[in-house]
Amino acid sequence: MKGVKLHVRVLALALLLIGAGSTAWQIFVLNIPISSDTTEPVWVIDTKLSFNARDNGPVKVQMYVPPAWSKFITLNESFISKSYGVNTDIVGDNRQAVWSARRAEGNQQLFYRLMLTQRSNSRFSESEPGPQFSESPELIGVEKVAVDALLKPIREHSADIETFIREAIKLINEPSNDNARLLLGNVYTQDNKSRVLELLLSSAHIPVERVHTLRLVSSVAQSSELWMRSYNGKRWLYFNPETGTQGLPSDRLVWWTGDEPMATVEGGRNLKIEVTANQKTMNSIMLAQSIAERKENKFWALSLYDLPLQSQQTFEIILMIPIGVMLILLLRNVVGLETLGTFTPVLIGLAFRETEVFWGIILFTVITALGLSLRSYLEHLHLQLLSRLSVVLTFVVIIMALISVLGHRLGLDRGLSIALFPMVILTMSIERMSIVWEERGGLHAGKVGIGTLIAATLSHLMMTYEPWAYFVFTFPGMLLVFMSLMLALGHYRGYRLTELFRFNAMIKGK
Repeated sequence: MKGVKLHVRVLALALLLIGAGSTAWQIFVLNIPISSDTTEPVWVIDTKLSFNARDNGPVKVQMYVPPAWSKFITLNESFISKSYGVNTDIVGDNRQAVWSARRAEGNQQLFYRLMLTQRSNSRFSESEPGPQFSESPELIGVEKVAVDALLKPIREHSADIETFIREAIKLINEPSNDNARLLLGNVYTQDNKSRVLELLLSSAHIPVERVHTLRLVSSVAQSSELWMRSYNGKRWLYFNPETGTQGLPSDRLVWWTGDEPMATVEGGRNLKIEVTANQKTMNSIMLAQSIAERKENKFWALSLYDLPLQSQQTFEIILMIPIGVMLILLLRNVVGLETLGTFTPVLIGLAFRETEVFWGIILFTVITALGLSLRSYLEHLHLQLLSRLSVVLTFVVIIMALISVLGHRLGLDRGLSIALFPMVILTMSIERMSIVWEERGGLHAGKVGIGTLIAATLSHLMMTYEPWAYFVFTFPGMLLVFMSLMLALGHYRGYRLTELFRFNAMIKGK
């Protein structure tokens, strides 16, 4: 017996660990929310390209779009145009959309919409491409002298690539530095500063490139913001060419890299680019599902959310039955509540989903009372069990039909829901209650009937509690946790709560 108990404990512990582990993995790894009401912000970025086509001829528009290695996760993107074909190409480290049309004339408008979440892309550092090294520029004359003069103090005041770049940016932005002013040609624009920074870093054999970013701010017309980045052998380091600040802010989206403009048009003129961003909210479970679909996550395919909608609705009910069974197990083995069988209260509780608790109790009481009357009469006929049950079942069906018709005539729609009561369960409940009545009296039979209704009501409330329904459906590993608790209760031999009241007088007498 001790070996059996140990076996049960080990099995219960294993099921508990597997169920709790799978639930924790879904929550912390897949980022699935624990509440159905949880929402998260998402960004919708709209880009509008407008231009004038020339002479009813061919038109080709190229525009950089955010790369696949962006630190933000793309949920959806769409290319909206009329009479244009659209393709996307990989150009170096960038991704480019290409609109093309054989003939176009007059004012043209093209649209690109991107929906993304600021959830950090865990694969960002893995997928971000490394640098493409370029040859150092060949400098002569005063430019070479100025570059060498600037590089000397930068090397002396720096210890690694990061501090080297920050020192270079600081010197470039010093108006009093004659060498920097010579290279800039007294033109202190951001684009010109970036050019000089590229010149210095390339001369020092440090890879560097321009990065064009977009700031995520709602309802504001956007323009790209230029940053510089360099590779330190392990990862990219981002720098602001104006201030030398290191680290791309959390609200910056990398759009494209390099010296090329964001968009170009062939066969048109007066190209105008308008970018706006708006923040919206999205249900977290839908967000997690969208992310899994974008990543082609095979583990998510094992989720119940992958089923057709009708099947999902069915399983939302089925998966709650173990919760009702768990409650009945506690009520019977720990509390000591007597019911008509183990699963009868659960099935009656399921029927309460349509009839509601109040009307369900009334209908169950009426049908059971009438069925008991018929069962008492049939007892005098000395029928066999199968024949008696068949007659009671037919009588239950007749009573249910009559109640439905009368309810419809009286305008009581709840009477129509009586058909959802399980007829066989009602029949067996009547049979069991009549046996209890004969063996232990009407008072005890009434006590068992009331206990059944109490258990059915509590199980109904548990099985229809929305947070529980969502949690079990989303994290089915919880069923293994319930199984472990059921196994643990299987060897419970202690006092039930009702027995404490029964033996209370005896204890006081001692």
